[in-house]
Amino acid sequence: MNQSCCYWRLETEKNTCYYILQKSGRKFHGVFSPVSQILNRPASAAERRGRGRIMPKKAKKSGGRKGSGFLQDRAQAEEEEAKKREETLTQFLKDKLEKEEKNTAVNLLKVGEGWRAILLQTQDPEFREEITTFSQTFESEMAGLDSIINDLARDLQEKARQSTRGRQVHLQRLERLWALHEKRMMTVQQHWENGMQQLSSRFNYEWKGQSQQQLADLKDTTRTVEQKYKEVMDEIQALYTGSISSYNDALRAQKLSHGNEKTTKKKTVETKEGLQFCRKKQQQLDKMVDREQQYIQRTAEKIKAVKGLQDKIIHVRGRLKSIKTENKPKERDLVTTVTEVNKKTDKLSKQLNQNRSAAREQLIDLSVQSNKAAKKLQAMITKGEKVLRVGEMCRKLEIKHEEVLSSLSSAADYQRSVTEGEEVEKETSEFPELMRRMNTALLVRDTLKKQKQDLRQQNQQLRRQLRQQLDDMSVSDNTLDGHGAPLTVSKVPTTTVPPLTNRSSNDKMAISHTASPKQS
Repeated sequence: MNQSCCYWRLETEKNTCYYILQKSGRKFHGVFSPVSQILNRPASAAERRGRGRIMPKKAKKSGGRKGSGFLQDRAQAEEEEAKKREETLTQFLKDKLEKEEKNTAVNLLKVGEGWRAILLQTQDPEFREEITTFSQTFESEMAGLDSIINDLARDLQEKARQSTRGRQVHLQRLERLWALHEKRMMTVQQHWENGMQQLSSRFNYEWKGQSQQQLADLKDTTRTVEQKYKEVMDEIQALYTGSISSYNDALRAQKLSHGNEKTTKKKTVETKEGLQFCRKKQQQLDKMVDREQQYIQRTAEKIKAVKGLQDKIIHVRGRLKSIKTENKPKERDLVTTVTEVNKKTDKLSKQLNQNRSAAREQLIDLSVQSNKAAKKLQAMITKGEKVLRVGEMCRKLEIKHEEVLSSLSSAADYQRSVTEGEEVEKETSEFPELMRRMNTALLVRDTLKKQKQDLRQQNQQLRRQLRQQLDDMSVSDNTLDGHGAPLTVSKVPTTTVPPLTNRSSNDKMAISHTASPKQS
């Protein structure tokens, strides 16, 4: 076994093993297919014969009697030697397989490193060019985004200026309306005061005339009552004088007829008492007449005053009703105008608040989008830096592997005998990371192009919306400068662009594209 040498070759696809065993100047050719069957199956008769040929011939022992026993011992010895040889061969083949597997692994690693070095040499400038193009595109996109942000800031400033102008014009209009309302109120108050003065003057004039007429009537009535009183008193005095004269005549006749003094005295006393009683009654009658006259005068005056007051009250009520009926439409007009002005002011304030909120939301969206774009650009820059670092590392590894490859030229010549199809398959199987990076770079480029197009479309749509809002918020000078013209208010335009949804979908597409190479 010390003088023997073995050379074998293993082909992985066919899974067959060719070996040549040379021992003591003789050759033995055999085919094993596959190796596991070689190690596990029992030896065949041909192999045993071949092994018998390989074995050196022993000298024959003499003696015919012991021929059969010798043959049996020889067969047993041959079987034992065959078993030992099989064991040694299996062990030798196992050791050779392990060595060859190690050598194949080392050679595959070397080939892979060489292939990687070649690919890095060929694709390093391409990646650098792509990085430069990406950096330029990112810079241009950042410049475009900055210009868009500046344009939007200018548009917002112009919008704020126009809103301030609209507010100023609105305030001027409100001041004019308030001035007109104050003028109208002043005119209405003046008309009201003039009407009240006229009513008061008329009322005083009529009251004076009526009072004068009442005084004249009272004077006439007092005169007539005094005349009637005088006539009544004259009649009473005439009756009293007639009664006294008749009484005196009766007394005289009685005196003449009756001469007695006692009777005369009694009659005189009775007459005196009767005269006193009559005087008292006369006084009481005078008092009663005076009281009745005063009461009649007072009642007449009160009745006349009450009638005059009732007439005046009726007249004043009619005037007040007419004035109220005249002032009701004016008051209604004033109330309606005030309510309309308040409603318009509320609408304008609401619209201004809505426009402010919409502008703030747009600014927030733009800031968020710019932050996202900056983050993406930073991520891509970091990726490019990583790629550059990997390229530098690959260069260093190339230098090292060139030194190693110079010493391993025989292994490279041995691997060149493999077919081109197998090489391609091995390349693709041995370099999945590089292919994945290539695919990710291409997909990122496509996604960036799509994002650029989407950003351009969104920028155009935002500019259109801003122009529409500015056109809607602008108030024409003809409508504002017109005297007594109503305020024109336009509705706020509703945004029809869903920027966030499109961007989120684009981001999802980019993520799915970047994740797809691993699956492929």
